[in-house]
Amino acid sequence: MNHKLDDELNDQLEDLGYATPYIRNAPLPRPHKIKKNASGHARLPQLVTEMAAQNDDRGAFDFSYQASRYERGWLTGSLGGFFEAHWFDDVLRMIKGGKEASVYLCKANPTTQADYLAAKVYRPRQFRNLKKDYLYREGRQNLDSNGEVVWEERMLRAIHNKTAYGQELLHTSWIEYEFLALQVLHQAGADTPIPYTRGNNAILMEYIGDLDRSAPTLNDVDLSTSEARPLFQRVLHNIELMLANNHIHGDLSAFNILYWEGEITLIDFPQTMHPEQSPNTFQIFARDVKRVCEYFARQGVRSNPHKIAADLWTAYRHRLVPEVDPHFLDDQSESDRQYWEKQAKNK
Repeated sequence: MNHKLDDELNDQLEDLGYATPYIRNAPLPRPHKIKKNASGHARLPQLVTEMAAQNDDRGAFDFSYQASRYERGWLTGSLGGFFEAHWFDDVLRMIKGGKEASVYLCKANPTTQADYLAAKVYRPRQFRNLKKDYLYREGRQNLDSNGEVVWEERMLRAIHNKTAYGQELLHTSWIEYEFLALQVLHQAGADTPIPYTRGNNAILMEYIGDLDRSAPTLNDVDLSTSEARPLFQRVLHNIELMLANNHIHGDLSAFNILYWEGEITLIDFPQTMHPEQSPNTFQIFARDVKRVCEYFARQGVRSNPHKIAADLWTAYRHRLVPEVDPHFLDDQSESDRQYWEKQAKNK
């Protein structure tokens, strides 16, 4: 992996007076090899066979949504436990379909004190396609189904060897990171859906919208400049609030900010990162800010995304690029230990 900032961002930051030194001790990346079959083409997963293996038992509960045979089995397996626990009484329709997850509108059970819930159901593991997921996993500890860090050697070995069991553990970890991020950020006052509960393959959260129409994402909304300005400031407030609580969204744009009755709601947090997680975090944070600024620029609100990102980042005492990557320090080296202790005292 290339730990350097891209040249364009690096030049823009230097023009603003921010130094962006390269990381001195990170090793050179190894090229990724793609396995190919005898014909020379990249080998693809056997999707049809794996899809057929999904649970198709309708016995757990029935629902109004007219799903396909395989989707019905997938939803039954993913949401049956929530239904039995009386979180909701019916699945009404799909709100949004995606490569990593689909979201469904559920009629809430009266005990939840809500009219509707949104069920985010992750796609079966073999269909998930989070681009460049290694960028988000670098330096991030894996979580189990209870949100606890995975320490067991057998589990860590399975993840490292990318076995079927290891892939399932990673799948669970993505869900746990999203649910925990929603809990932390909602409690901190961020504009996120209320997280209610999660299961082995899904998260139940607050639904934004009404029975007839779900809240659209900002990319489908044209705002007047007078309306866009305060909303832009509100999004920046959320970005700063996340940073203050040691969270970077990691994939923020107008495509995952909901708009409803003049207010915004940030969604989709499986790739959330800690600011000090890896040498790439500032680059990813700056990309979040840039994408938001690009949308609002189309609504007539001008800004300097690179300056905004750099000012926020340094205001919370994070380095634009760490001088060294802590993952490559040797805990048996006295000089490395002294260096790291010195860095900790300066924070």
